[in-house]
Amino acid sequence: MLTYQSIATLPKLAWVAHVDLQQNQTLVRHGPWVEVGAQRFIEGVWDGPFSNVDFDRSACIFGSGAVLRGDSIAFVSSASTTDYLYWWAREDMASVVVANSLPLLLASLNDELDPQIQYYDQINNSILSGLKGYIPHIPTRRGSVNRLMHWNLVVGSGQVKLEDKPLPPPFADFNDYASYLAQACARLAGNARDAGRVRPMAIFSTQSRGYDSTAANAVAKGPGIDLVFTVTKSKGKGYFADDDQHHELNDDGSEICQILGLPCVPIERRALENNSAMEYLFYACMQETGDFNLLQIGEYVTQPTLLMTGCLGELWYGENYYTEHPGLINPELMRGDLGNHGLTEVRLQAGYVQLAFPYIGARCRADIFRITQSPEMAPWKLHTSYDRPIPRRLAEQAGVPRAMFGQVKMASLLEYPAPITPVDPDLRQAYLAFLVEQGLLTRLQTQFLPWVRRWNAMLWMTSPHRHVWSYYFQRMVSKLIGRPFALSPVLTRLNGSIFCFCVNKRLEDYRQALAATPKNGPPGMS
Repeated sequence: MLTYQSIATLPKLAWVAHVDLQQNQTLVRHGPWVEVGAQRFIEGVWDGPFSNVDFDRSACIFGSGAVLRGDSIAFVSSASTTDYLYWWAREDMASVVVANSLPLLLASLNDELDPQIQYYDQINNSILSGLKGYIPHIPTRRGSVNRLMHWNLVVGSGQVKLEDKPLPPPFADFNDYASYLAQACARLAGNARDAGRVRPMAIFSTQSRGYDSTAANAVAKGPGIDLVFTVTKSKGKGYFADDDQHHELNDDGSEICQILGLPCVPIERRALENNSAMEYLFYACMQETGDFNLLQIGEYVTQPTLLMTGCLGELWYGENYYTEHPGLINPELMRGDLGNHGLTEVRLQAGYVQLAFPYIGARCRADIFRITQSPEMAPWKLHTSYDRPIPRRLAEQAGVPRAMFGQVKMASLLEYPAPITPVDPDLRQAYLAFLVEQGLLTRLQTQFLPWVRRWNAMLWMTSPHRHVWSYYFQRMVSKLIGRPFALSPVLTRLNGSIFCFCVNKRLEDYRQALAATPKNGPPGMS
């Protein structure tokens, strides 16, 4: 049995479910924009009619929720790797607590992350290793909780089990794959706008001058997009955000939107530097995130919204990329980077669901690679290091001129060097005090952090074109000693501390919201 408690002070799309396995009851405490019903609840979309209670059987769902199945309840995670379920079970399996937010789960359990743990960054970075390689267990002060990526969590009959999602159908050729993308987009849009929702969703998207968003919008323009955002500047190549103000490149996708007939609004890549109040929400999802470039999108969200991004665009590379990055051609959703993985707390607060377009059908990666390499794609190959014929064909066949996109690899992420110190003055002061209070640094050592970050930034950006002395010094030493040599970054043990600090800061927000509305239902951890 599902019972609900709507809490106006929770983020609009946040939810936490307390499952009492002895009474076979589930209490869901949720924000005001979560769609609820007798047999299911959801903050998201899937590729089927909204009236059908079957999104636990979908290969194409974005967001999260749960479905009652007899005496069991199936908690459903996103098909992408950008959002997760978090869960905890009592040792005697009397109760299970599940949430779509790590800080919310911890607040519900009266727990928090442990500042003495120095490998939270490694746990988060393991997401790159895909569905079989990521680290699910997250240590806390009182024990641990679990992250679940892509798979579903079925709770019932005194047990918890993990269930994989169904695989998408195989793709024989480009038309087969393109047809699947178009049909899935149409069904997702229909689900989002379904009149059966209490609050039908708007559909937003992003547009750069790269391949991924251009292909996504070329396909999704059919069902319709209400508004597109373009970050007009990309990061300077070889620079972090605190050094690249005069090296930014033009990444304005307005002309592409005009050709596709889509309304477009420019947003500021560096908005964080003028409005940093939400900075901690990004770091509460991922250390070293660069997703601040999308900060301003939340200002336009006035109803539940689907936000399309181009995350996982490396899926569409050809043979050269996969030769340099072996082991990725499998169904496990392995990644090259964690861009767009720092948005969960921001989107829950603002009220949007991230639909990372390339994840549609992505577990058929071997088929997609075979199509990329097939002779039929030759007319859409540039034979450059930045060559993705599938999205090029999707976009060009929609009318976007070849020269207008996908010529130079760019990214508008706003990335800062590690160990992170926040931009927001108050947050920075509190974080430095936290490092001292926890014995992670002395007050004197905190004064040297700007120099440490400069050193680490130099090592990260060393190339034949930047920090040349460092590049050739390391090469020279390698030759002298007869083995690879690299200068070492400093204070890497702090790389995960910003994540710990911001998760614990965010969970205080959740504690206040939950305390203001006392729970009437199955207990969590006491």
